[in-house]
Amino acid sequence: MGRWGHRLFEGDRDIDIAGELGDTIKGKPLELSMMIHQTDMLAPQEARLFYQTDEYKVILEKHIAEVRSQLDSGLGNCFFEKVRAQAKKPNTSDGQYRIIIAGALMMRAGANIKPCYIQYLRGLVPKINCNHGFALPIMDQGFREPGRVQFLNALNNYVAGTPRDFQAPSCFRCGKSEVDLGFAPKKCSRCHGAWYCSQKCQKKQWANHKPACIPPEKKFSLNV
Repeated sequence: MGRWGHRLFEGDRDIDIAGELGDTIKGKPLELSMMIHQTDMLAPQEARLFYQTDEYKVILEKHIAEVRSQLDSGLGNCFFEKVRAQAKKPNTSDGQYRIIIAGALMMRAGANIKPCYIQYLRGLVPKINCNHGFALPIMDQGFREPGRVQFLNALNNYVAGTPRDFQAPSCFRCGKSEVDLGFAPKKCSRCHGAWYCSQKCQKKQWANHKPACIPPEKKFSLNV
């Protein structure tokens, strides 16, 4: 169990939560994790290669459209309210973060989200733990900073009917991706594991990024 990236769905816990949330509505399972498991760097190599093909792109787009149709049929509001209710139970770990993941999955599908839910999610973000450096898997709950700004940017640019691709490269400082900028963020030339939309964003995020800015040939683990 661990984390191979700093953004949403780039860690075992995020993917596990997505799988668990699919069973939130009894008798009407939602295959939510299928929309984001392409981010899993621990998946078999043949699977990761297949995820990059045009054939899989068609399969993924069809599945996302099916999930959006399910959520927009009325299940979306029920799903979000049930996740919120479950988060209040005393035996539910990282309940508030589960609501964040639920919101991200709804945006991934491009499902209709009530304005009050968008505001609720925005207000919830500051309450979620955010790690800026390496953390042991058992302690690595909540956001990493690039995932936090990625999520906030997704909220700010949310459009019903337009799926948000959380796998697309996004700036580690402002969270914007090519669909927001009109151009693709550039990789950090040293570690190749971070993206920035400008030198300004890169400089402002350097203090947080510096400990993780290790050239690929000097890394000994996938965990970050």
